[in-house]
Amino acid sequence: MNVDSYLEIFTTLFGWMFYGVLWDVLTETGVVYLPFLGILLDNWREPASDAPIGSAAAISLRRMEFELFTAFLVVVLAAQPASLTAFRANAIQYTPPPTLRDPDPDPVHVSVNDSTFGVSGFVDYEAMVETPGWWYAVLALSSGLNHAIIEGLPRGEDIRQAAHYTRMVTLQNPKLRQEVAQFHHDCYIPARSRLFRHSLSSRTIDRLLEEFGQEDIEWIGSHVFRDIPGFYNTYRASTPIEDWPYDVHRDTEYDPHDPPANGRPYCKQWWEHERIGLRQKLIEVVNVQAAGLPAVLLNFGFTFNSERFKDIVARTALLNRPPNWSNNDLKDRNTATTGWLSGVESTVKSIISGAGIIVAAGVASLTITVLLQLVPMLQALILLCIYALLPMLLVLSRYSLNVMIAMGITIFGIKFWTVLWYLAQWVDQNLITAMYPDTNVLVANFLLDREHGTKRILLNTATGLMYIGLPVLWSLIMGWAGVKAARSIESAASPYGKIAGDAGHQGASAARRVV
Repeated sequence: MNVDSYLEIFTTLFGWMFYGVLWDVLTETGVVYLPFLGILLDNWREPASDAPIGSAAAISLRRMEFELFTAFLVVVLAAQPASLTAFRANAIQYTPPPTLRDPDPDPVHVSVNDSTFGVSGFVDYEAMVETPGWWYAVLALSSGLNHAIIEGLPRGEDIRQAAHYTRMVTLQNPKLRQEVAQFHHDCYIPARSRLFRHSLSSRTIDRLLEEFGQEDIEWIGSHVFRDIPGFYNTYRASTPIEDWPYDVHRDTEYDPHDPPANGRPYCKQWWEHERIGLRQKLIEVVNVQAAGLPAVLLNFGFTFNSERFKDIVARTALLNRPPNWSNNDLKDRNTATTGWLSGVESTVKSIISGAGIIVAAGVASLTITVLLQLVPMLQALILLCIYALLPMLLVLSRYSLNVMIAMGITIFGIKFWTVLWYLAQWVDQNLITAMYPDTNVLVANFLLDREHGTKRILLNTATGLMYIGLPVLWSLIMGWAGVKAARSIESAASPYGKIAGDAGHQGASAARRVV
């Protein structure tokens, strides 16, 4: 049987294990027999107090027969665990959804250590847990229907997952961080200063900005600085760079008879070299920390050796690099005022920054990525609680057929949340591509997280409402269906009670006529 998350593998086993323990306790203490005593007492008391003396016995007998038969049916189908419908640990498996790291995952079960739930958390589970036939049928039907629907739905690119991986990429190698900082100091700052100092403008610059975006000059791998003479082809590293060999024709400031161990490359060489260039080193970082992201870019239509593809992958590695800036207008404590104005300004800034931190923390706690990880765990834990408490519910309802049907619909409805979340994810992917129809804009603004405007707010709000609202709406619908089903069963059973009453009255009348 397939389940819908790693955790549900263990909550299914533990839930029905608790069910069996609780049912055994109720059986050994005799509590499971109390509903039958209640049925006998109620069906003796009510006719005896309401019906004529002659017909009371016949009415009680008919009602007892019907309710006792229904109660025994519920006990056999939905209360007593059976070995024929047992859950076996190795037969319960979960197939993870395809991800950027693993596009074709294998099914996992309790003996596969793909999660820590069965290693240091949910341990001491039984290899086989007996289950009542009714609940086993409900779970089998729910799981089969869920996976059949999901397999039939189209599968889109998980753009949010790709964006999440880009935010996880960091430059952990201190040497690489130092090299990026030196390139920023020796190449990017002089080139950008020259561009704005001389207010340079040409048709070539306009063409490059149109091709690679207006934000091209805002990062160290700018094509304006790389492709236009006078920028990266002119500036060099201020000190020798590790891995770069000494070049007698380039590094003329050194004695050729006593050359240094490393050379000082030009910025264009330093960035673009296919083997030891800075861009290639950044691409290798992304390939390790966000494996699969290049495959998503290829699916968006980029070619592997294109400049756009290499720039996007390299730029991903620089997303979480702390920015460096300076402003001569600001003084000590980040203020441009003095005296009491400085105190007021600092207070206002503290209030604003504090409110911003609270709002940012609240928004971060409700991000879609966290929500996607949280909801399957909540689903598994809710099902665990339902499985464990079913024996008490059946006993307290006096083995009601209505409760058996209603709880079956409830479990089916909760299991169906998986399909609803898949539908919400599919709609979310299509909303993203619809709001960012241009692939370059999609990658720059969504994957590289450069836009935080109205579109992003609308997307996150709509997706969050779908992930939460669809299960709520579905649960309301299933609750209404459960009530209707219970009422239908009650209506179908009421004629039998009426027949029993009529038979009792007719029997009493016949007895009086004979007398």
